[in-house]
Amino acid sequence: MLHPKVAEPWRTLESPVPPADCHPKIAEGYAYWRRIHPPHGLPGRQHFDPTHIPGLLRHIRMLDVEGQPPRFKVRVVGTQFTERLGQDTTGQYLDELFEDFEGSRFHRGLLDVIENKRPIWRRGPLQWSYPKPYSSAERIHLPLARDGETVDMVLTVTVYLT
Repeated sequence: MLHPKVAEPWRTLESPVPPADCHPKIAEGYAYWRRIHPPHGLPGRQHFDPTHIPGLLRHIRMLDVEGQPPRFKVRVVGTQFTERLGQDTTGQYLDELFEDFEGSRFHRGLLDVIENKRPIWRRGPLQWSYPKPYSSAERIHLPLARDGETVDMVLTVTVYLT
């Protein structure tokens, strides 16, 4: 289990749309999500084709949204996450992986995606200590809804920064 860091020395920036100066991988993930958008409602897992974004696969995590209150289970995890965490987290719940997950900034961001049915972008310090020395990350959470309305998955693109 990863433990929260004690202090956050940098200010966090959050937005529903990534800024023009976002990391190219984040921009690519957001652009792909926009491309797979159906005419009405949100895109769902059925619209997502990983072969269309091979350069992003190591940066992707797909989370199943289960139950009420929502719990987040790792469905797909890119190699970047496995390398950073030192383990494959497929099939595990985020509240089991991260100490004090519920109520954390990460958790609140995921809840925002579900409730508002919109992406949320963030660049800032890492909330938990990782085995590898990274000081910050940039990420975007993108909602997916099989029925076009109810968010049942969250697609995340993350880039770790030193």
